[in-house]
Amino acid sequence: MGHRVPDAIRPVRYAPPPGVTGQIELTSLTRMRVRGGPDEFIAPQRLEFDLLIRVEAGSAVHTVDFTGYPLAPGDLIWVRAGQVQQWGAIGDIEGPVFLFTPSAIDTGTWDLIRSADVTTPNHWSAVTVAGTPAAVALDAALAAAAMPARSTVEVRDAALARALAAALLLLVMAEPEGSGRRPPTHEVFVWFRDELEANFRTRHKVAEYAARLGYSTRTLNRLARENTGLSAKQLIDERVVLEAKRLLAHGADPVAQIAEQLGYDDPSNFSKYFHHRTGTTPARFRTRVRPTAEPRG
Repeated sequence: MGHRVPDAIRPVRYAPPPGVTGQIELTSLTRMRVRGGPDEFIAPQRLEFDLLIRVEAGSAVHTVDFTGYPLAPGDLIWVRAGQVQQWGAIGDIEGPVFLFTPSAIDTGTWDLIRSADVTTPNHWSAVTVAGTPAAVALDAALAAAAMPARSTVEVRDAALARALAAALLLLVMAEPEGSGRRPPTHEVFVWFRDELEANFRTRHKVAEYAARLGYSTRTLNRLARENTGLSAKQLIDERVVLEAKRLLAHGADPVAQIAEQLGYDDPSNFSKYFHHRTGTTPARFRTRVRPTAEPRG
């Protein structure tokens, strides 16, 4: 049977239950299911906070931005604020869950995480993290959240924030040897990547980012190729297309409205742009990824 697609990707805000202080909540998949109810985990979600799950039992597939990650005991999955996720069989897995706002982690740690690798992955297998400093730090974060009642709330929250920050930083370094991952070759590439994430809806030209950062287009293209094998323009296009796919797959806004949201005044130009980079039109992409969706009435 067909199902009606929501008019937009549903945002999920950080809303901890009474008694939780600070910007970090430690809960469990069991408590999340009870609190949210069965309908909470059906539709795709765009989180306004980060979600870190350690699977301790069961198996399922969790999808983040069109990539499905098979989860098994010992695996970790980190969905970052702004990404679009689709829960699989959430009732089949168990384990602790950290929910935290970006501001829960200090700026210095975020800077180190962004500079630790060209891209931050979403999934780590049990083999990758078992026995690593990241696993030890995550256990410390779990322990901090369960500090005895004699500890003040401020001490507990501070200990939790520091332990979770350490776990995240160590996690991005926990890839097995020979994985091919490496840190960016220059801090300017990190700046470009951050500017792109903040402004891809309105800035589509390399020259706009070059002027913003105070570097030449040649420098941005060189650094982009050194780090990813793609030109700066290709990285811009890749980010715009990802957002277009999110909106087409998980919402029902007309293509013209999606074009406008992504900074295109002319829907036909947007359709040509999308087709050139994906090999299909926005309408055909939407039909392919949502074959059972009811048409919007």
